[in-house]
Amino acid sequence: MARRQSGPGTPPPPVPWQFLLRAALVVAGLVLLLVVNVRGFVFYLAWALIVLALASEAAATAVAWRVARRARQKR
Repeated sequence: MARRQSGPGTPPPPVPWQFLLRAALVVAGLVLLLVVNVRGFVFYLAWALIVLALASEAAATAVAWRVARRARQKR
């Protein structure tokens, strides 16, 4: 991923859509756990949303590390 030069007049880069999606999954799961009577299907759905968001974040981090490592080895 290319990085932009940051300076006093440059705006920060936008937040990636994947991050926003994962954040929405975690928030939705937590809201379900807080609002709904946490029993049965909804309980498992809420935890599934949270675990899915965390697992996809872990996978994305692992891929980013591998890509960065290969880029450093090619130099």
